[in-house]
Amino acid sequence: MQSTVSGKGKTERRVGDCKGLDIQGRHFDGLDGLQVWTDADRAARATRRICPATGSSVAATWEAEKPFLRPLPATLPEPFDLVKTAPVYKDCTVHFEGRSYVVPFIYTGRAVEVHGCSGSVQILDPKTGMVLVSYPRNTAERTLIDPACYAGPGTADVIPPKPLGRMARKLEEIAALPVEQRPVDLYAALAEVAR
Repeated sequence: MQSTVSGKGKTERRVGDCKGLDIQGRHFDGLDGLQVWTDADRAARATRRICPATGSSVAATWEAEKPFLRPLPATLPEPFDLVKTAPVYKDCTVHFEGRSYVVPFIYTGRAVEVHGCSGSVQILDPKTGMVLVSYPRNTAERTLIDPACYAGPGTADVIPPKPLGRMARKLEEIAALPVEQRPVDLYAALAEVAR
């Protein structure tokens, strides 16, 4: 209970800082002018305010902290309600919510971060925060595969999977067609490849 009261006080302090902006009697050239003035006022206050964690000014603390921050990824992850660090197995899959999801093969033997979002499952690189692959969430399928996860060059630790053979390529062609549009001769061609 005490930490909640403490957190509430810190929040109210920040609101008070914003209320302290003296804009009475000032005229601005649109929103851009107001933003420039507000940024300058905030910067001046940051040099005067003291950070309780470091004892330095808020501005100096921010400058000292910047080198330790990583940039945001190009594609931001969606808001999520469930997160899990999961190992990537030899078959390039991670397990999450009773399903298996294929991830890029170069992550085999490593751990990835899996986010359960409102309509999707996002798999992220835990070091960079980059979204590696995304799948629909709560599907009827129990194994979800993105063939692109098996493509590309290997690394010093992980060799790329062997490319598909003739039969697998033919199966891929057949699977890509809707069932009602699959001609019977495709199955005959598949049987021929299997010989």
